[in-house]
Order: sequence, then structure tokens, then C-alpha cells
Amino acid sequence: MPPTGGEDPRSQPARTAALTGVISDAGGGGRRAFIDATGASVSLPPSIRRFVATDEVVGGLLSALGGDVVGCAGSLDGVAAVGEQRAPDLRAVAALKPDVIVTGAVERAHDLVDARLVAALRRVAPVIAVDTGRPAAAGADLRALLGRGTAAPSTAKPPRPRPPAPNRSPGPPSTTPDLF
Repeated sequence: MPPTGGEDPRSQPARTAALTGVISDAGGGGRRAFIDATGASVSLPPSIRRFVATDEVVGGLLSALGGDVVGCAGSLDGVAAVGEQRAPDLRAVAALKPDVIVTGAVERAHDLVDARLVAALRRVAPVIAVDTGRPAAAGADLRALLGRGTAAPSTAKPPRPRPPAPNRSPGPPSTTPDLF
């Protein structure tokens, strides 16, 4: 959601998949839409099995959740290396034929060493970002991506304040303390 009224976009918390119903039908054909931590709507294939992670943190989260991480930029035990952390090699990534490429995000932007990598990676497979600065949200979004739960609750709007407690009617003083 674009900022309004001159707001600084960095002051807005990262959007999670929960903001638009986690994963939904994106125009038929079985494709699904996923709103990532950058706020981008990413069209995903109906079946996601093979993941490439652009750094060890994302790769570790995906692996811990049972995702089939076939490649990781950096070093992740039992996973093919596809370049340096946050600087994946495009040919190595393409050779693995991933269904989805997952990056980290910082301040609603992909955290790759070169921003131009995102466009190049999108030619290989859909690219989504998770907010690695918020591990609980990143984990929830990855579980939603894997179909194993719901995404992190949105923090885009502050919670509504609780209404004030109702006024008590006058009466005799209570002999027990009012704990509630």
C-alpha cells in the first residue's frame, strides 16, 4: 500500500501475506497471489515444491519448516550452493529449476547485494521476500507459502484501543478487592 499524506514508507511495518488473505486465487489457471514483505503481489504456481533461498537465514527457515530447499546462496548443510550469501549466481539458480526463489527483506526492500538481481531472478522463477528482521513474521509467511498455516498478523494498522470500562453504579462498597 503506498504511503499517503507524505508518510515515510520506512515508518510502515513490512506487509505480510495476511494483509490480502494470505494466498488467494490470482486469476485462474491455479495460480495464486502472495503479498510479500516488500508489499509486492507475486503470482505463484499452483504447486510449489522446489525453493532456492538467497541467504542462509531464509534457507534455514525454509528447511526447518520442511521446505525442499534445492539451492542456497551461502552455505547450508545438504543444499547446493548457488553463489555468495545475498548474491546468488543466476546460472546456478536457473539450473536448479526452482518453483520459487525466496529472499530476505529489510525496510520493505529485497536485501540482495545488487537490486538488479531481483529482476534477473524473476526471469527464472517467482521471487518473494520475507522480513528477516521479524523472524516470527517471516516464519508465519513461509508456513503460509508452504500451506502449513496462516501468515503473520498484519501490523500495518495499530490495534484498536479497548473501550473504557463501563461506569459502575453507585452502591455499597465492596468487601472484596476489585481485581477485574
